Amino acid sequence: MRSLYSGASMALATLLLSGCIREARIAIPSQLAIASQRLELTDMGAGERGQFQLGSSKGHFTRSAIHTASEDGFLVQNSGGGTFVVAGPDVEGELSARCDFGEVEIHSGVVVATAQRFAYRCRFQRDGQPIEAGLILEEIPRSPGKLLSGRTRAGKLHFADHVIGIRAIHDMEGGRMPTGTPLGYMFDIEGRQIGAVDLNGLNKTIHAPNSGPEREAVIAASVALSILWDPGE
Repeated sequence: MRSLYSGASMALATLLLSGCIREARIAIPSQLAIASQRLELTDMGAGERGQFQLGSSKGHFTRSAIHTASEDGFLVQNSGGGTFVVAGPDVEGELSARCDFGEVEIHSGVVVATAQRFAYRCRFQRDGQPIEAGLILEEIPRSPGKLLSGRTRAGKLHFADHVIGIRAIHDMEGGRMPTGTPLGYMFDIEGRQIGAVDLNGLNKTIHAPNSGPEREAVIAASVALSILWDPGE
């Protein structure tokens, strides 16, 4: 099983905890920042399981990631998943999810090709009963049709009567160089931005709608994305 933190990441975490440097945050439109509520998702840490605080609500989670390779190293597979349960004033009843991901790569010398692209899927429950809700996130080219365009992720959340688009955010605030691995995700309905989740750093920040069913949908997707042990890291 792969470790979430490398030695460099552990050193960075120590500096962050000591207040020596400031965590970079994702770039989101100022209008969305003003129109949404910031919910802090804290105490999730870097372990395989634990408790977390989400605004005024509380929950617990599990997660795993496995990295395997063929004897000759030609085929490399990343797989894993996670679960969460959260209850409190920020959600209706007890909201939970079970998620899994997988991808297969071909390693030939310095060339790495995708045999099975990354896909992350989640199913949701309320009070232990399945609900009409599901999330899928997949790896896609940043510029469709261009082989060497770099890769990003996009997907959809079906939650009750809503279909919410999900796209990765690679840009940090302040116009710094975009990253390869997503720092967070933006949520929209037919192009109308309704929320975002900042996954960069020790704690996560959810920018959720202030009210309505879209609010819980954004919260559900944000927690599901927060428990992902990203194989791209």
